[in-house]
Amino acid sequence: MKSLEVFYDGGCPLCRKEIAYFRALKSRIPVIWLDLTDLNAELPDDLDRCNALARMHVRVDGQSYYRGAAAFAMLWSQFAYWRMLGLFLRIPPVTCCANWLYHIFLKLRPHLQRWVQTQEKP
Repeated sequence: MKSLEVFYDGGCPLCRKEIAYFRALKSRIPVIWLDLTDLNAELPDDLDRCNALARMHVRVDGQSYYRGAAAFAMLWSQFAYWRMLGLFLRIPPVTCCANWLYHIFLKLRPHLQRWVQTQEKP
């Protein structure tokens, strides 16, 4: 793996916090962070903005896309303190369970976003 592109929802306060955390860490390879809510951002032709906003997406070496838990596994495996969890998450039965949990999280995400937004207001 030579590069990783992370497509994230910059309109989501949870996503912004997570991305800010990872951007501050040193990665093993170059990571390109692409905010899907930035309408001026150039997205790959084969990536649908609406679908990408619905769940985490990463692209490896400009070719292979990973979604959901597999995307987190690819991202986390590039950072020292997260590497082992990322590698563990790549094991198929673990990935399957993580996708199930991620699906539940996605249903709760709008409520969590509202809660985080109320916590951010002074």
